[in-house]
Amino acid sequence: MRETISIPPTKDNLLKYKKKLQLVERAYELLKEKYEALLMKLQIISSQAINMREIMEKNLSEAYIEYIKTESELGKDMINVFSETIPKDVDINSTPLEYMGVEYRDLKLANLPEPSYGFFGISSLLWVTAKRFRDTFDLIIELAEIENFAYRVIRTLNSTQISLNALDKIYRVRFENIIKYIENVLESNDLENIYTIKKLKRKIEIKNEIRRRKR
Repeated sequence: MRETISIPPTKDNLLKYKKKLQLVERAYELLKEKYEALLMKLQIISSQAINMREIMEKNLSEAYIEYIKTESELGKDMINVFSETIPKDVDINSTPLEYMGVEYRDLKLANLPEPSYGFFGISSLLWVTAKRFRDTFDLIIELAEIENFAYRVIRTLNSTQISLNALDKIYRVRFENIIKYIENVLESNDLENIYTIKKLKRKIEIKNEIRRRKR
């Protein structure tokens, strides 16, 4: 459905909407650059997240293998008793960061308490198993940071795409239609004025000719 334009077709409005169209085009260019930069960043961090997840899953798989060996040696009940000696509180530093308008958190493991092995230290398998799980914890924190960042980048990309579509399909089209409408009206008025002037000029010439003949 064609939009009804109710804006007065004046030269001032023509200049005003040409400036608005320039602003829309400039905003579109800047948002497009931001969109492309974020898309490139997403590809990079997605690749990092995939590689990191593969390493994490490999490490966890190896840690569970060690756990099974330890459970076979000590028994499940003994493992459960040992698990009660492990501190449950973990300190993680969270620093707010920003990348091209995308806010996210830099996560760092501040403190991972050492378990109180007690008499369980006699089992080397127990030490190896605990160390493998502890070494994986840093990777889990880093992966959580990257995946959260990727999620926020995707959300920003979606909102940026909506803004790009609005600028291109709504505002740009609307302002172009308004400019074209005003230009057409002004051009039509100019032609009408030219015709009127020529007509008046012709009438004056006829009157002058009649007066000259009467003399």
